[in-house]
This record gives sequence, C-alpha cells and structure tokens, in this order.
Amino acid sequence: MDPLKSSMGSRRRLFFRLLLLALGLMTVLALTAAQATGAKKRGAECTWGASSIQARIVDGKIVASAPTVTGCVPH
Repeated sequence: MDPLKSSMGSRRRLFFRLLLLALGLMTVLALTAAQATGAKKRGAECTWGASSIQARIVDGKIVASAPTVTGCVPH
C-alpha cells in the first residue's frame, strides 16, 4: 500500500469526524438556546379577552349579540 494514499484516507476520516462533531455541537447548542428562550416566565399568568357571541337568524338576517368576555385563558 502506498503511504501517501493511506495518509490521505486518514486525513479524510479525521476531517469527516471533526465535521460531524462540529455539526453535532451546533445542533445541541441550537436546541439548548431554543429551549432557554421558551422557558422564560411571562409577566401575566393569563390572557384575558376570550370572548364569544351568539348569532341568530331573525327575518332572514343574521343578528349577533354583544361579545361576552369570560375567565382566564392560560398562556
């Protein structure tokens, strides 16, 4: 076996392993950063303003009631 070819093969394997290691580290860092931003506690515990209306057809026209706001909707 030619010594030049064996050193090229080992360099390629080393480069490939380092590339995979770098990609793995970048993936772990990206997932950690995404989880850290989602874990922040927000100031308010509820989102207010959930509302509903009732609609009926009266004389062929749609008549809607005023919006009714109900309780707490958690984040």
